[in-house]
Amino acid sequence: MTSNYILEKALLVFLAVFSLSLTASNSYAHAGSQNKVAVEVCAEKVKSQACQYQGGHSDLYIGTCQLISDTDLICVRNQPIQKIRAPRSIKEEHDV
Repeated sequence: MTSNYILEKALLVFLAVFSLSLTASNSYAHAGSQNKVAVEVCAEKVKSQACQYQGGHSDLYIGTCQLISDTDLICVRNQPIQKIRAPRSIKEEHDV
């Protein structure tokens, strides 16, 4: 056995083990924390019913309720995010 043969065999074993370790791990692409508000707005609704909720930074999310499990719904945005303008104060209205 030559040293090249031993190195090639070791490399193949390493690649096989490495490949198996990648496929054996769990994948949680969409398993992050859920937006509680998006779930709450659909609590009394049915699938595909319209929903909307206000997110952080004065954002308005508009969409429909969609299943995230056999029984739970979440409001899934299907419209562009809208910015909610803060009401103008009386002083600002007179300054314009």
